[in-house]
Amino acid sequence: TYVAPLVIVLTISLAKEAWDDIVRWQRDREVNSQTYIRITQNGSQRVKAEDIKVGHILEIKAHERVPADMIILHTADESGSVFIKTDQLDGETDWKLRRAVSATQQVKPEIELLNISGVITAQPPSISIHQFEGRVEATIEGQEIEEGLSVENTLWATTTLASGSCIGMVVYTGKETRSVMN
Repeated sequence: TYVAPLVIVLTISLAKEAWDDIVRWQRDREVNSQTYIRITQNGSQRVKAEDIKVGHILEIKAHERVPADMIILHTADESGSVFIKTDQLDGETDWKLRRAVSATQQVKPEIELLNISGVITAQPPSISIHQFEGRVEATIEGQEIEEGLSVENTLWATTTLASGSCIGMVVYTGKETRSVMN
């Protein structure tokens, strides 16, 4: 009398878990096959989300989902600001203001942006979506630039660019992104 109900409950639980795994696998496959614009020395090229690596420079357009955690280098807005929607990250559907690194915002996108030599130092991957510490050290037109980075210079994976466009450098991908860690 105990075995039959136990088998039924276990069978239903296993079937539900299997179905959830299939749906997650399909969703992951769909997300990983989305393409984004990667900016290289040879011009722009389309790259699948699964092929994005740390250090890649990507252009994100309005209403596109951000594929990885990034530092904003340049925005279409002269002031260097851009708005993102974080509904998939923190459950809030409001817009949040983000800003480009001030030194790289002054540089013309795509052409001169790739000619900057420098280093972006970021803290180790963290679960906190409200804190970030980093540093940009670069040489722009012969001038040494050092600038601190904060959460206002970031785009987290799974957020959506609300309007305009921006160019950013990938700092975390895959399991190191804030959205996956949360």
